[in-house]
Amino acid sequence: MVIEKHGLKPKVKSFMSNDNNQDSEITITAMNLLKNYPLCDRCLGRQFAKLGIGYSNADRGKSIKMVLLMDIHEKIRNETIEKEKVDDILINMGPISYNFYRSLFGKEPTYKNCYLCGDILDKFINDASEKILNKMKQDNIKKFLIGVKVNQNIISKEENLKSTFKISYGESIKNELKREIGKRIQQLNQESKADFYSPEAIYEVSFPYLDLREQIVSLLVYGKYKKIKRGISIIGPRSKNSILEDVIKSFNAEEVVVHVPDRDESEFRTLGKGSSIIFEIKRSKKETIDISMIEGHSSIINVNKIERKRGQLNSLFNKNYPKIYRVLILCEDKIEDESIEKLNNTNNISIQQKINRRDIKGVVREIKCYKITNNIIECLISLDQKLYIKEFINGNKTSPNISSILEKSCDVIDADLLSFD
Repeated sequence: MVIEKHGLKPKVKSFMSNDNNQDSEITITAMNLLKNYPLCDRCLGRQFAKLGIGYSNADRGKSIKMVLLMDIHEKIRNETIEKEKVDDILINMGPISYNFYRSLFGKEPTYKNCYLCGDILDKFINDASEKILNKMKQDNIKKFLIGVKVNQNIISKEENLKSTFKISYGESIKNELKREIGKRIQQLNQESKADFYSPEAIYEVSFPYLDLREQIVSLLVYGKYKKIKRGISIIGPRSKNSILEDVIKSFNAEEVVVHVPDRDESEFRTLGKGSSIIFEIKRSKKETIDISMIEGHSSIINVNKIERKRGQLNSLFNKNYPKIYRVLILCEDKIEDESIEKLNNTNNISIQQKINRRDIKGVVREIKCYKITNNIIECLISLDQKLYIKEFINGNKTSPNISSILEKSCDVIDADLLSFD
């Protein structure tokens, strides 16, 4: 309708009213829909998708049309309705009504395409399912998830229809397509499985144009790492990090991104039980790894588990584990014994830091120091995982800090992460 292009609700023709107690709300709504628009079985049934369990929208739509046909037939036989008033409804029902239409009017009905989908929904579901399944077989994908992008004009049509006829039991064409394509893929290949939590790939298909976009979900490799040499970074660029190169080769991946819960200082070692590490392996064709390929480097990696997850990386390191550092500290002036004692009595103090424009609050739980030379001390410091140790020593955007407690400028010579629990 031209009027819809201007964002106005169309003036609809009403076939029945709710005052007729013989007709249900479903029947009245369906009659009024079909009085105004040609709708295929799926698009009619979708307007009542929340009614009835275990039926497809095509089942619902066909059943509703059959009930309406019988209802119209009864009213014509009882002469409670003139046949001219049902001409549009029968035409808009489609082929299911054609025999009755020919009998009633003595002429051939004029076919009309579905107002919402253009009569391509069933074919689209089959074609999209086969296209996606072929892509899955090429990439050896078993677990999948379907996304659908629907043309905005179709979305607007359906939303206007629901608003005009006050439809409250329907679902969107997008939801129906996602569900039906997923079901069809699993029917075509029993090894394929829709997985909402850990799919190997996500396939987004556009309706009605059948454009397909594939997103291979990153493979997450969880583990612990130890760094036994200084001067290297576990998350450095590929050109300087042979570990990343070996992980990429092992998983036949396009890219690897390394995530660690703390800033990876090249001059710090990571000892003890090690620190957590996650390799985000993008577009991997494999889910097994030869662990020998990433051992024997400057860092030693132990893999705990391998899995695929969607949208989980931001929450993986949210737990505020305490960590213990051994730190060698150089100060510009002589450090008195009284100052060391003051540090050793500094427990459970609240710290505020501003790092990379982030406001961070945490607790330094315990400090134990002893003197190496007049202006060098070695300390064991236990603090919250989210706090940064270097800034706590030198006082950069951190309050309070070691330098402020000792009342002299201090900085880190070297440090080791000993515990991360």
